[in-house]
Amino acid sequence: MISIKDISKEFDGVKALDNVTLSVAKGETFGLIGPNGAGKTTLIRILTGQIAPTHGDILMGGETVYPMDSRYRLRVGLVPQEPAFYGRLDAHENLLLLSRLYGVDAKEAAERIDSLLAMAGLTEHASRQARFYSRGMQQRLSLAMGLVHEPELIYMDEPTSGLDPEARSALWELIIRLAAEGRSIFITTHNMQEADRICNRLAILAEGSLREEGTPAEIKGLLGTDRVELQLLDDRTTELDVLCRRLGLTWKMEGDTVIVTGLELPDKLPEIASGLAGSVRNLHYREVTLEDAFLRFMREAER
Repeated sequence: MISIKDISKEFDGVKALDNVTLSVAKGETFGLIGPNGAGKTTLIRILTGQIAPTHGDILMGGETVYPMDSRYRLRVGLVPQEPAFYGRLDAHENLLLLSRLYGVDAKEAAERIDSLLAMAGLTEHASRQARFYSRGMQQRLSLAMGLVHEPELIYMDEPTSGLDPEARSALWELIIRLAAEGRSIFITTHNMQEADRICNRLAILAEGSLREEGTPAEIKGLLGTDRVELQLLDDRTTELDVLCRRLGLTWKMEGDTVIVTGLELPDKLPEIASGLAGSVRNLHYREVTLEDAFLRFMREAER
């Protein structure tokens, strides 16, 4: 669908992006994750033609494209971090205005707008001025506006930032539904739960450079591991060491807590519990999250 090759951007001699190379396949939801200031929004601004890169190439279907070219802009949509609409227009009027700017046929636009309002859950509110919408409704309107010209690829810049949990979950479901329809989606976020929930593939951006790339499961596998946390009633470290060696596990102490890690931990939990029977005060299995892996990566990157 789209390939980004060696994209760099400098502001007054300071590199905001450093030779970023990645690709998004047709029908894929690709997530770019990283801390604030990593360069995520800068990349989105380049890909949507708001600023030019210092150097690098962007290709769609194997052909070089230029984001400031109107032909490219007809092929992509944008859902910005802050909702973008005319507050004194209602949802229907905002969508109609944008469809005309994109040159959508009037009859086709009418049908498409009705469909988008229904998708966004705004049909009953279509005649209210958008400035009176809740933040979640405003962001759903922004999503609908990004789809009004039926783009091949949708860019979303931290679309759930500032939303409450209910509104965030509703927007996630909309994004998942779009992906199920075969849309290609490029999303930036620093919400690890969001990235894990909706993305097929991820890349970590830190200080303007790509550091890791893979599926959520692969990222978690590279940078984190599931663990068993247990506290012993007495000193059984010798038995624990023998048990872990037999099961192919490793262990270490963190304060008064034993941390056991290794492969196939869920299947080995019964043997761990029975092998230390009578000596365990607390035992807790903790599955690694994407946030665990990301935080570990950032700590290691700072060393």
